Amino acid sequence: MRKYDSGKPLILIHMPKTAGISVREIYKGWFGKQLLFHYYDGQAKKMPVKYDLEGLHSKENPIFVYGHFNRSKKFGAEQYYPEVDQFVTILRNPFEMAVSGYFYVRKINQDGWRKQLNLANGGLPEYLQKMHSGLLHFFPCEMTLDNYKEVIEEKYIEIGVTEYLDESMQQIAAKLGQNYASNTLERLNVAKRDQIIPYNLQDSFRERHQLEFAVYDYVLSKYI
Repeated sequence: MRKYDSGKPLILIHMPKTAGISVREIYKGWFGKQLLFHYYDGQAKKMPVKYDLEGLHSKENPIFVYGHFNRSKKFGAEQYYPEVDQFVTILRNPFEMAVSGYFYVRKINQDGWRKQLNLANGGLPEYLQKMHSGLLHFFPCEMTLDNYKEVIEEKYIEIGVTEYLDESMQQIAAKLGQNYASNTLERLNVAKRDQIIPYNLQDSFRERHQLEFAVYDYVLSKYI
C-alpha cells in the first residue's frame, strides 16, 4: 500500500457495520478540528457537505474527511473529491456485515424495517438469500476481479478489518504518525441479535458475493 502524504487531504471511508462509530472517536482524538464529516442526512434528504479541500488543507494543518462515501447514491469519493488519491478504511467479513446490517435496520426502524429490507416474512435467512451487498459502492472507484488488488495497493494507505480491529488501528496509527493505545476502542452502536445466525448459508452467500469476498480475503491475509 502507499505511503501517507501529509501534503494532500486524506479520506477515511466509513464502511457500514465495521465499528465505524467507535473508530470515529479515535479519529476525533487524533485529528480534532481537522476531521470533517461526510454523511447523508436521511431525515432531511440532504446530501453531504462538499468542502473546499484545496482551500482548507495545508501540510501544517492537514485535513481528513470521514464518513459514508457511496458512488451509487451520488456522494462517492470520486464524485465529491476527484483530486483525492489516498484513502484509509476498515472492512469486515461480508456475511457478518450483512447479518449486522439486518439487526441494525430492525433496531432503528422498528415500524417499517420489513418494508425497508424488502422482506415478506422478515426472517434473517430470507434477508441473506435476497440481499444485494452495496459494499463495493463505498470504494472510491469501480472494482473488478481483475483490478481490485491494484486499486487497494495504489489508492490505500491502510485497510483494516474488524476481526483484527486492535491490530488494524495500530497499523493505521503507525501509517499516519499517530499514537494508539491497544484495547481502548469502545463498543458503540451495537444492535442486539435475537435470532439464531444461519451459518449454513455462508457458502451460498459467498458464492453470490465473490468480488466482495475477494477484496476482504486479500486484506485479511495481511493480518493472519
